[in-house]
Amino acid sequence: MAFFSGIAAAIGGAFASISSFIGGLGAIGTFLLKTAVGIGLNLLAKAIAGQPDEPQFSVQGTLQAGGDVPRSFVFGRTVTAGSLVYANTWGKAGKTPNAYFTQVIALSDVPITGISQLWVNGEPVTIDTGDASYGDWGFPVVEYAKGSNNHMWVKFYDGTQTVADPFLAGTVSSGTRPWSSTRVGRGVAYAVITSQVEEELFTGFPQFKFEVQGAKLYDITKDSTAGGSGAHRRSDPATWGGDGDDLPAVQIYNLLLGITYGGAWLYGLQNLPSVRLPSADWIAQINKCRALVATTTGTEKQYLTGGEIHVGAQIADAVDAILTGCQGRLSESGGIYKIYVGEPDAPVFAFSDDDILSTESQEFTPFFGLADTINGINASYPEPAEAWNTKSAPALFNTTFEAEDGNRRLMADVQLDMVYRSTQVQRLMKSALAEGRRARRHTLVLSPAAWILEPGDIVSWTSNRNGYEAKLFRVDGVADRANLDVMLDLTEVDPADYDWNPSTDYKPPVFGPLGPNRPSPQPIVDWYAEASTIPDNTGSGRRPAILLAWDGDQVDVAAVAFEVRLATSGTVVYRGRTDNVAVASILISQSLLPLTAYQVRGRYVPGSDRPWEWSGWLSVTTLDIRLGDQDVYLPGMIEDIEEFVGDATEWLRDGSRELIWMAEQFALRTADQDAANYTDKQQLKIELVSKAGEITAAYTDAITVATGPNSAIGQRLTTIEATIPTLATASAVTLLSAQVSSIGGQVSAQADSITALFVAMGGSSAAVNVRMSASAGPAGYAARYGIEARTGGAGAYRSAAMFIDVPASALSPTRVAFVADQFVVTDGTNNAAPFVFTGGVAYMENARIGDVLFRRQRSFNGKLDIRGDGSNASIEIFT
Repeated sequence: MAFFSGIAAAIGGAFASISSFIGGLGAIGTFLLKTAVGIGLNLLAKAIAGQPDEPQFSVQGTLQAGGDVPRSFVFGRTVTAGSLVYANTWGKAGKTPNAYFTQVIALSDVPITGISQLWVNGEPVTIDTGDASYGDWGFPVVEYAKGSNNHMWVKFYDGTQTVADPFLAGTVSSGTRPWSSTRVGRGVAYAVITSQVEEELFTGFPQFKFEVQGAKLYDITKDSTAGGSGAHRRSDPATWGGDGDDLPAVQIYNLLLGITYGGAWLYGLQNLPSVRLPSADWIAQINKCRALVATTTGTEKQYLTGGEIHVGAQIADAVDAILTGCQGRLSESGGIYKIYVGEPDAPVFAFSDDDILSTESQEFTPFFGLADTINGINASYPEPAEAWNTKSAPALFNTTFEAEDGNRRLMADVQLDMVYRSTQVQRLMKSALAEGRRARRHTLVLSPAAWILEPGDIVSWTSNRNGYEAKLFRVDGVADRANLDVMLDLTEVDPADYDWNPSTDYKPPVFGPLGPNRPSPQPIVDWYAEASTIPDNTGSGRRPAILLAWDGDQVDVAAVAFEVRLATSGTVVYRGRTDNVAVASILISQSLLPLTAYQVRGRYVPGSDRPWEWSGWLSVTTLDIRLGDQDVYLPGMIEDIEEFVGDATEWLRDGSRELIWMAEQFALRTADQDAANYTDKQQLKIELVSKAGEITAAYTDAITVATGPNSAIGQRLTTIEATIPTLATASAVTLLSAQVSSIGGQVSAQADSITALFVAMGGSSAAVNVRMSASAGPAGYAARYGIEARTGGAGAYRSAAMFIDVPASALSPTRVAFVADQFVVTDGTNNAAPFVFTGGVAYMENARIGDVLFRRQRSFNGKLDIRGDGSNASIEIFT
């Protein structure tokens, strides 16, 4: 004997099945069969048939309070405002008493997996779980921080806790509102939220919504001892949980098993043996929920549901609400419960016209009446992107259906309380509308071969009379005849009703803004930065600088603040502000280095408490403006040094060549030619020459002495030369010269020593000149020593020189001058720490200095900057 079973609605107050023994197909039998079939429609089908149920499982967005709040639990992903368990004000902030307000909000009477998002006053917030510095207070809420102070903290218990919260029992509890150490809340998931009074953040008591992942459920597909694969065990809740927690078939399976905690029953059936839930059937339907379907961005599981179920709700209503999310039907036959989700399964039985008992009455409904006809669907559902508020999905219309219905638009309204994905909502709408247009319904009698059929099965019917070719029908009702014939009620189905093309079928919803309508933060307008300089009185750039600019014509702006950071490391090197907003620009140079990449940002500082925001970082590289001679030397000192080096170089280089030429000419002159100056001249000369073809080597040593009435001179000129014509030449010349004279009563003396080395080859040459000179005369005594090494050719020469100079005038300084690209002082054994001057910069590894006169000192890492310039002084330390 088969039992009549409505799909889902066969579950009454105690899950008693509707059954009736039908002896023959008569008016009463047909009525009872159709009554059972009517009960079998799922919630979407009921809405299409004009029989919508009152919603009972919509998102609870308002905090409940009071002693009669029913218990509830959460399946899958959803949002709940919870129920208020406890509230108290306490503590002091500064001089403000009762500055803190703590609420305890119960979220579920069964342990849950966790909280995935907190909403405060209608907007999502961030819980900084990485900041544990507040201890038992919980974790700070980022959006409710002002300056360096936090004003909201959250902590969460998932329902598995075994001790009372120490913060509630120790800090928040008071004599009038105690929280004892026995208030553990075993099995209850709850949140503790503490808020600190702050006028700018709170205009009243904050309102909360918690996006949670519900209870961990038993999933038979993951139990290897029950036909599945995995570690789940029905007897061990510690093994439960996973992706099945969100699948509607798993959720209904657990409702039928009964919801318990710690061995105590809370909701659902009681003591239902698992044998009444055939594992093969349930595993197949659970996997249909888990199957992946295409979306516009990838894939997603076909059916997910989530919601809060109050224990006062009828079990049948709770099952119906979940079934709505998967186009599901639940059947009960002989105490056996089966579920069918989504598109029709493969047929389990096939028949033709010849198998129908023609001796029995048949009924056929080819189309719906106008009152039961629909050609469009409106659906509403909780939308996470809009704070889980109820949202209407894009309405689904079908112009072809409307034309078939006399150009009428016949809409059905459906509320999908436990479906939170817009893609799934639109898939359900499309399949429900297509299936809802399938009006063909047959009532007929088959032979006992159809005894195997149960409500929910799919059969295949080939009928020449009706033009069916293996057409699929769903068995909505079964009645056994006394003679073992079987009466069936069939409704046409088609798997094509569930076809889904996201690129053409999906309509992206338009989401509205979330949260309170706060004033938008004020951005700085026309923020600009470029490299510049700080000029001196002559207009010359003396320091690297950055020019900042903005729109200075803005209301309620008291100042402009700015920050400068290194572009490579992000280290902030300078922070500042200016109250001269209307000037619309400022030139800054503090902490800036030449030829360095920086980034700067700015913001307005409002006169009121309205919010503001920083500009983006602008990149700017400072100009290569370094310390010059004006920053180090006294006025005229550089010019004097430049003049001295030029004069000394000419003296050493050109003067040596001229003196050697004059000595050569003096050695060649005859006595008659010198008679006017000298009355006696003596000379000793050695000359050697060697030739091999045009190659020549020569040596000349000429010693000449001469005296006259008022003068005397002695010189020795030695010349060594080697030459390969057109290829190379080398020479070494030394000159020693001493002379005295007395002219007009003015006595003078001059002594010179010159050594000149010279080589030339291929258009380039190298030379070393060493000259020493000492003189005495009416202007005083003077001495100079110089040495130069020089190479190059074609006007491009490199040289290094040293000069020691003691001028005749006591008003001029004595000098030791070095002219070179790099000057090094080392003791020869400690070469790792020499004194080096190169590239205009002096380097010292170690120094002992008694008294230092400076304009600016900076540490290598840029953290310390000491300035002393003009009438200003500053010491800056950067962290």
